[in-house]
Amino acid sequence: MLQRIPIQENGENYVDLTLAEAMELQELRFCRVTPTAMEGRWRITDVSKVGVAVIGGLALHVVPKTPIENIVFMASLGGSQLNLESKEVGNAADTAIPVAIAQAFLREVDRATRRGLIKGYREVQESASVMRGRWDVARQLATRPGIPLPLEIDFDDFTEDIDENRILATAVRLLRGIEGLPVSVTTMIGRLVVQFAEVGTLPRGVAIRMPQLTRLNGHYGVALQLARVILEAVSWTHRDGTYRGGAFLVDMAAVFEGYIANRLVAILGNRGLQVSAQDRRWWLDADRAIALRPDIVVSQIGETVTVADTKYKVLSDGTGAVPNADVYQAVAYALALGVPEAHLIYVSGDVSARTLDVPTAGVRVHAHAIPLAGSVEQIEHNVAGLCSAMVP
Repeated sequence: MLQRIPIQENGENYVDLTLAEAMELQELRFCRVTPTAMEGRWRITDVSKVGVAVIGGLALHVVPKTPIENIVFMASLGGSQLNLESKEVGNAADTAIPVAIAQAFLREVDRATRRGLIKGYREVQESASVMRGRWDVARQLATRPGIPLPLEIDFDDFTEDIDENRILATAVRLLRGIEGLPVSVTTMIGRLVVQFAEVGTLPRGVAIRMPQLTRLNGHYGVALQLARVILEAVSWTHRDGTYRGGAFLVDMAAVFEGYIANRLVAILGNRGLQVSAQDRRWWLDADRAIALRPDIVVSQIGETVTVADTKYKVLSDGTGAVPNADVYQAVAYALALGVPEAHLIYVSGDVSARTLDVPTAGVRVHAHAIPLAGSVEQIEHNVAGLCSAMVP
């Protein structure tokens, strides 16, 4: 049986590890592992993910600073149909991350596929003895020159084996390797594995391309987002590093950043504004040698209104001061985009909300602190207030 060790998301943690275990933990790349003066005692800091990491005979449970329900809510990008029952997750936040996300995901998949899996057209290439679709002459000559049969053909097949279902199927099958899931969850996983039996899985190590939501697949939206979180949590989409079935680590910075961007798109969009996330069009210098990638750019009728960057965690001195590097970055964004104000969006407790005037640059930097400890309704209210503060 695995030995359970709790790790705090914030601050320093001291854990007894062998050298091999410490090296394996470092390879997971979600924290910094350094030796102490005491042999076999290691310091763990700079924790960037929450969940469970299995190292040898140890199960390190990263205790999040944010309530479980709110993590799942943000991971679903604020899905309104999300149904997470806290009583089934339990009160031990340090053990419930995989359970909570798996539970919410499986319920969303069950809801979205209640009337069956959606179908779509998928291009198929195959060898056949009869003509169907289009004859690929170039492939025929390259594969078997001078031999008429079998034919190399391309055709569009109307099937359930499409990208939307492949994303869900991959996440469902990965959950079977997660330890500690309750019987009710594993039972649902088994049923869904059967339902997706005719659907393929995503290739390992390839970045997920989320399908554009339409009226035909819109009901898959929340399930697809949670599937993406699961695939990232088990490093399925990472080329570097080894997949470990016992590790389930959620990148809270990505969850917070994605949620904020999604809600700004929705809220400000209703006011006639356009919000671009991870905008790559900007450069600091005329020669385009220094690229800028602001998290959020707000514009109206093609004219930039303001710019913002999201910061989930800051390793500060505990005074609540905004880190200098963040201010420099915000000023650079404002100057490059030609706007007088820039915004830095933090989690409450990391940095205190304040406004910084930079007269030499003619820029004002606003630091916002969003509380994540309340109910999801309070989080939504706070984000709505953020939108009003960014664009009065």
